[in-house]
Amino acid sequence: MPIPPLLLLDLFVVAVMFAIGLRVSRGDLVSTLRNRRLVLRSLLANCLIVPALGFLLVTLFPMEPDLKLGFLLLAAIPGTPVALQFTRTATGRLALAAGMTFLLTLVSLAITPLVLEVMPRAAAHHPRPLLSLLETLVLYLALPLWAGLMLSRRAPAFTSRLVTPLNVLASVAFLALMWETRHFRRQAMKSMSVNPLVAIVLLIVLAMVVGWYLGGPDRESRRVLATSTSMRSVVICFYVARYWFPGTGVYLAPLVYLSLMVPINAAFTVYEKWWRRRSRAARA
Repeated sequence: MPIPPLLLLDLFVVAVMFAIGLRVSRGDLVSTLRNRRLVLRSLLANCLIVPALGFLLVTLFPMEPDLKLGFLLLAAIPGTPVALQFTRTATGRLALAAGMTFLLTLVSLAITPLVLEVMPRAAAHHPRPLLSLLETLVLYLALPLWAGLMLSRRAPAFTSRLVTPLNVLASVAFLALMWETRHFRRQAMKSMSVNPLVAIVLLIVLAMVVGWYLGGPDRESRRVLATSTSMRSVVICFYVARYWFPGTGVYLAPLVYLSLMVPINAAFTVYEKWWRRRSRAARA
């Protein structure tokens, strides 16, 4: 019997956010936040440059109102737990990867209500959908993250044994989500015209380039920021579409973005692993 995609999405988000809370120690957060230059560059890339690129792209590539709204949400809301599936392989930068995911998740939680207030058609909203959205974000993102942080502080020996099973659970839930939504994603891709597809690919690639060049001189840090910047918060966008714009096509842009950002970042991760092995062989 197939599992409903929304249930898989909720399970994946809870597992990843809980695992992030377990893996991010106070020292990790402090070390990440102390690197003020990198934090400022990350915020600049995720909260200013990429949203600006999003507005530029919808101007250059006209699209239907629902697609435009979903696209602008993607450009405006940074951070996604999915990024940790790729950035956690960054050798020697696990603390940075987890800390950056934690930081951008907090930023996305804080700015989502503000983004909705300035988005087109926001004037037609009702208080209850926003309250439902905020309840969902707290329940599935903030609460598991807080629970993981508290548990890691009080029982570090026990929590270290939970990280691997949670990562496995999250990976299985994510793969199952991708499998169960394959028909929806294929239909969404087919239903889109050339303009929004080109705009989505360009946003992914340009966001990755921005993150790479603002990531500093360290190649691994660049890789973490490139992936973290390009993988926008499709999770929050899905929840926004679910509670704020039910019965519309706003969810289509995040769905196609998810379909494209995963293979693009997977290819980028494979290339970086190959480059690292080649560099080590050259130095040997």
